[in-house]
Amino acid sequence: MFHRFPPISAPVADPSFLTSNGEIFAKLKQETEAGKRTVFVTEHTLIFVTKGVKLLHLPNETVEAGPNTVILLKKGIYVMAEYIEEGLNFEALMLFLPVKLLKSIATEPFFHSSKTPSTTPYTVFNGNELVQAFKAHLRLYFDKPVLYTSQLLALKQREILLLLMNGAHQREVVDFITAALSTEPADLDEVMRTYLLQPVTLEDLASLTNRSLATFKRDFRRIYHMPPRQWINGQRLQHARMLLENTRLPVGEIAGDCGYDSTSHFIRIFKKKFGHTPQAIRAEMTID
Repeated sequence: MFHRFPPISAPVADPSFLTSNGEIFAKLKQETEAGKRTVFVTEHTLIFVTKGVKLLHLPNETVEAGPNTVILLKKGIYVMAEYIEEGLNFEALMLFLPVKLLKSIATEPFFHSSKTPSTTPYTVFNGNELVQAFKAHLRLYFDKPVLYTSQLLALKQREILLLLMNGAHQREVVDFITAALSTEPADLDEVMRTYLLQPVTLEDLASLTNRSLATFKRDFRRIYHMPPRQWINGQRLQHARMLLENTRLPVGEIAGDCGYDSTSHFIRIFKKKFGHTPQAIRAEMTID
């Protein structure tokens, strides 16, 4: 199971969040022990590591970022860990980048969208002196509360993107923003294949494809010729049957591996589709 971050609402009186008018702008993450967790990042995010090393575990590689680097991370599910040297606490600043902000930047005359943006869900590079100064200034906001928080923090979100686009990595930043705003059918298909077996909602999938729920359902039906829930359940149940027939995994574990939080719900819809319970299917395989 994954941890959703940022949360829908920040804990009351939690000084590690910068919030205003119900919106979460930033998070100061501090750890004294190394940890590893699966996180559903629900907003595009910029990460500055200030102490220690951040590890981002992807299917084919592990990305490492330290105090001199900048991470731009698209919404999605990631396995993250912190590496903490002896005697050093881990600390990172996470600045959330709402879609409305990215759209605003993308409409500026100087912004030239990439025709073939990278499909990689992250961008990592070294920050220059201006970026390092921005990081130090943002860190002060957690220790010294200010008036007009929402106005100032909205400016800070915009400022860092403009600073990054003034540096040597302008192309990578433009590619990131272009990809983060994409609504292409191919990107919808990529999201579906990536998150098919994850316990995500239709609202999550719509957000990951930069669509409203209604638009997501309409576009999905046009591409797959059926409602999304019907297609998802069909694909998941076929995968579950393959696992039942080819592994000895417990039924409850298979349910979880196929995106179902409730084993009883999984058994019920499995029987409805195949006419037999998962246990019955496995018993038939054992007899054979």
